[in-house]
Amino acid sequence: MLRSLYFVATNRANLSLKEWSIWLGELPWSLRWFPLLVLLRPLVDNLFFLKEVSPFLSPPYIVGVLSPLLCLLALVRFKHPRFGAGDKAFYLWGGFLLLSSLLVLLQNPLDLVSIEFMLKLSMPVYLFALLRILIRSRRDLNGILFSFLYSAIFVAAILLYEILVSPISLEESRGLQRIQGSFGDVVSYGMYIAFTSIITIYHYLSQSEARSAYRALLLLIGVAVINILGLFNIHHTATYGVFLTLVGMFFLFNFTGKNQGTSIVLLASLVLVLSFIGSELVSEKISPLLETDLAVYQGEKESDKLLHGRVGRWRLMLDNFFMEAPHLQIFGLTLGLQPVFPYIGIGSHNDFFRILFATGFLGLGAYLLFLLRIIAKARKQVRELRFLTYATLTALIFYSISITPTFYAPFLYMALSVFAFTLLPSSSQSP
Repeated sequence: MLRSLYFVATNRANLSLKEWSIWLGELPWSLRWFPLLVLLRPLVDNLFFLKEVSPFLSPPYIVGVLSPLLCLLALVRFKHPRFGAGDKAFYLWGGFLLLSSLLVLLQNPLDLVSIEFMLKLSMPVYLFALLRILIRSRRDLNGILFSFLYSAIFVAAILLYEILVSPISLEESRGLQRIQGSFGDVVSYGMYIAFTSIITIYHYLSQSEARSAYRALLLLIGVAVINILGLFNIHHTATYGVFLTLVGMFFLFNFTGKNQGTSIVLLASLVLVLSFIGSELVSEKISPLLETDLAVYQGEKESDKLLHGRVGRWRLMLDNFFMEAPHLQIFGLTLGLQPVFPYIGIGSHNDFFRILFATGFLGLGAYLLFLLRIIAKARKQVRELRFLTYATLTALIFYSISITPTFYAPFLYMALSVFAFTLLPSSSQSP
């Protein structure tokens, strides 16, 4: 107990493995499994290929089945905190998600695809309920964030192996070869790049002493170097957008703190580096990703080709959606009890449209209301927490435009942890 009091009194965003292990050891097993899962998730996801042998041997499938059961156990054992406006908005959306999940399962209860979609659709609901119980203080938030950062050591090792030794898996897109390890797709690397950047910037902004700020800055620079190497090899447009926005947010928030001098030096260094390699970088790494979009703006290609053809897909899906009966538009396509997997899964390539198709206008409205509640709460937070919340929202929105981040477990682990903490009373958010 004395060690815990010392931790709370001295820690703002400490990355000490010893202090993290103390926090982890104090959690009951009915909650401790979650940070351990966050820690091991990269290993779980890199065994994705075992599903080709048997779904019953696939670690992601096993985790997908066990997670809701363990969340339910925690919900039975511990009391949920008092509902606020943000909780009500989330669980309103969650109710539509659960309805959609149940309807998907009822279509074919014994089909593995139906079971998989049911578990993925409902994942935000049971994870958020668990995190509202687990995260009661800033110490708990830091514990989850640092579990993710420690897990990224494994991801960084795989990434560096692919870059420096030999690619494990290559995917070609827009004339560029993208590494993706043994993950299911290249998006997984992008999400680890995004959230390790967010966490290390948050850690740096949290430091009040010069010595700890210097160590945090070294960590931030080291992570940034690895992440930039990753960016140049995964060639993922959304992750480029997230990363560049985070860089801008870092300078914006840092200039409002005590480290303006450091910001000026870093900004000058960045400008100097870009002046030497910027044009080559854009022509080799970024231009091929935007080639089709530029051709559309120049009138050389039709607008359906925008965003690598996603706009054409969205138009077709939206046309079909609006041709459905009004009650399906209001509550979601799953109410029609017909297979709609391309609409409610990753095939929609836009999370806002996916949520619309799965839960209708009512569900999408509740989801957007929840995000607005998070923004309203974030405005009252201290600087580093405000950055953390805004940066997480930025990643969510950027990725939601071209992919479906709420279908990816690691993304939900981090985003929902931040949002669950943001909904805590201000008194519980103090260091």
